[in-house]
Amino acid sequence: MSNHMALYRKWRPMTFDDVVGQEYVTKTLKNEVVTGKISHAFLFCGGRGTGKTSTARILSRALNCTSPENGNPCNKCETCKGILSGEILDIIEIVAASNNGVDNIRELRDEARFCAANAKYKVYIIDEVHMLSTGAFNALLKLLEEPPEGVIFILATTETHKVPLTILSRCQRFDFRRITTDDIASRLLYVAKQEGIKIDDESIRLVAKSSDGALRDALGFLEQLSALDSDIKPRDVYNLLGITEKTFLYQTTRAIALNDIKRALSMLDEYLSQGKNAANFIDSMTEYFRSLLMCQLTDAVFSEYTKEELEELCLASSEMSSSKLIYCIEILTKTASTLKYMTNDRVMLDVAIIKMCTPGYSQDPEAMDVRIAELERKIANGNLGSANTQESTPLETLPQEQSKTLQKKLEKIHKPTSEEFKRIEEKWPEICRATKNIKLMIALE
Repeated sequence: MSNHMALYRKWRPMTFDDVVGQEYVTKTLKNEVVTGKISHAFLFCGGRGTGKTSTARILSRALNCTSPENGNPCNKCETCKGILSGEILDIIEIVAASNNGVDNIRELRDEARFCAANAKYKVYIIDEVHMLSTGAFNALLKLLEEPPEGVIFILATTETHKVPLTILSRCQRFDFRRITTDDIASRLLYVAKQEGIKIDDESIRLVAKSSDGALRDALGFLEQLSALDSDIKPRDVYNLLGITEKTFLYQTTRAIALNDIKRALSMLDEYLSQGKNAANFIDSMTEYFRSLLMCQLTDAVFSEYTKEELEELCLASSEMSSSKLIYCIEILTKTASTLKYMTNDRVMLDVAIIKMCTPGYSQDPEAMDVRIAELERKIANGNLGSANTQESTPLETLPQEQSKTLQKKLEKIHKPTSEEFKRIEEKWPEICRATKNIKLMIALE
């Protein structure tokens, strides 16, 4: 039987100082341990992989440690060793997902009456507490309000809004924030060196960014990549984790900016043929459009981009108006919400690409804003060419019969006289205000 241990378990923090990216939480908890002003109930809130359960375990050892070091557990005394090995049973971990009934909490309440056998405090760690039933919360309420002597509760949840206010008001609440890409990258680099994993800095940052603020996910990705025999390069990260390359994003965005439907659909086909799913495409494109928008409107710093990629980002942002970027983000967001109800997601992606390339196909007010903004941008740049990549066919290139027919139709079209133009000009303010669409009225004015 293999003795291999997953990296996220092997490198789980053992002291408050080892917890990554939650300095204000760990500092407060350490001070409480040092001063002895311990609350009877704590609530740890935050996303997955941010250190809630690890911090709860550290706190349970720090409270019972016989030789704490500046609020941290020493992890060397008999009590700390007993808690780590599981020999001391005064630290009870409960998963609310599988113990969410009122009978489970009643059983807990009966056990809590007894003092700790081998430790100073009896600590109950209830993970994913939001999954308790209404009856279970009511049974827990009285226990949190008047807990037995020497009993401490540590509740952890990823969905704080599902926890009743009556429970929240009886706990010290600590919010665990998403860990920054820099902090995750720094930790990954340290773990990689200790484990002898050969990986370059760019690949480390790609792994850190793809973890979405969860260090546990990042360590899982690193372990997955470590199975490669060679040095880990960015190409390996792209292929193994299904991340979209920035070059692909730039080329697809450029095709959309130039209204090149054929090229954009070809890029999508190439992407899906690599085995990557539609959800990843939408997420990657949405994030890239967001970066383009930030590049236009703010002085945001994009540390995850190289110098060459930043140049591409600036070039791509200059080819699209902010209105079209927002329009594209809205289309992708609507498509993402529709995909879960569709069996053929390729159809929805194709339609989304066509809409982004040609706002004229949509009758939404947002599409009209995009067309107006694109026209204004082209006027400002002195580029009044066709908005589409396919130019209209000149009259001279048509067959002779078609040319004559079209010419007759053009001659029948009524051309306004100067007097009619003058009357239209006089009535123009009334015409503008006659429309019930405010955005159209502003555009006409």
